[in-house]
Amino acid sequence: MDPIAHTLVGAALAKSGLEKKSGFAAAALILGANLPDIDGVTYFVGGDLGLYFRRGWTHGLPAVALWPFVLAGALSLLDRRLGRGRARFGALFWLSLLAVATHPALDWLNNYGMRWLMPFDDRWSYGDAVFIIDPWIWLGLGGALFLVTSHGILRLVGWLLGAMAPCSMVLMGVPGLLPAKVLFLAGLLGLAAARVRGIPRTALGGEQLQRSAFALVSTYVLLMVASSAIAHRWTLEKLEKDGHAVEKLMVGPTPMSPFTRDVVFSTTSSYRHGSLSAGTSIDLTLSPEVIPRNADVPLAVRALAAPEVRGFAIWARFPWAEIEEEPDGFRVTIRDARYARSSRSDGFGTVVVFLPRETELSGR
Repeated sequence: MDPIAHTLVGAALAKSGLEKKSGFAAAALILGANLPDIDGVTYFVGGDLGLYFRRGWTHGLPAVALWPFVLAGALSLLDRRLGRGRARFGALFWLSLLAVATHPALDWLNNYGMRWLMPFDDRWSYGDAVFIIDPWIWLGLGGALFLVTSHGILRLVGWLLGAMAPCSMVLMGVPGLLPAKVLFLAGLLGLAAARVRGIPRTALGGEQLQRSAFALVSTYVLLMVASSAIAHRWTLEKLEKDGHAVEKLMVGPTPMSPFTRDVVFSTTSSYRHGSLSAGTSIDLTLSPEVIPRNADVPLAVRALAAPEVRGFAIWARFPWAEIEEEPDGFRVTIRDARYARSSRSDGFGTVVVFLPRETELSGR
């Protein structure tokens, strides 16, 4: 998930009453909820290196077991250096463990995936349940946190300024989806009304509100996981009934709408994609476009084995290749059908490998 969601989870846990367990408890929860994303620094070295390390080395179960010792130890040492004497390593360890564990659990929910057993096993696992940026998680956890922590003019202004960009992204960054946007806007207005009325009125009421919001969001996530499993099974049965020989299938989440799913599936030679919608009935609509995989073409095989795209090769879930002949060799463009489904898609999910002229042409 996005850093906002991870931060809100850590802050929600803190404001639910856990921040009272030890000195630096809130820091342990908020930092722990974000700590596995330290692998993001590898993108500053190179994009492919970032993909190679992403959601594995610092996210997997071995890292989840290690990070709480590091974080609790660092905060305990800081507390000792400051001479406060309020931090308890045992409490900080368990709080850090809880916070760190939420991170890969949330990351697994989307179609980007997780590698739970890295560095021992680099296989990806996908929840395909919640979109990577989910405004309902923002609204539920962030709304409760806003009501609990926005007392005072400076804090209120800080909240309003900080919420402008995320809310603009939700309301203007995704085309269409008018009913969902109206519902999101109604939620914002409800929060404003609650803030004017001074809800919650006590510190204990704030903790109860935060727990309720956390429970509500957790229920929403569990329902999305369950609906994802049902949608996957229904789609697979539908495709097989219609005569498609499905090898791999993704029935993934879409922005803002829990009632639509993004469908991608592979056969031995191609990919197809479409949309699954659930209203009064369930409908599967496939695009007429057929994407040739070219997986067995020697030039594509060589390109995907190139050392400069080893991260992409491990990460790609539905790779497909296009080959263009040039005077000095061959330009091989490899895309992942999760994110790039046409020759015009040259952004995220796309890499280009140049193979020199001496590359074997047989089987091209």
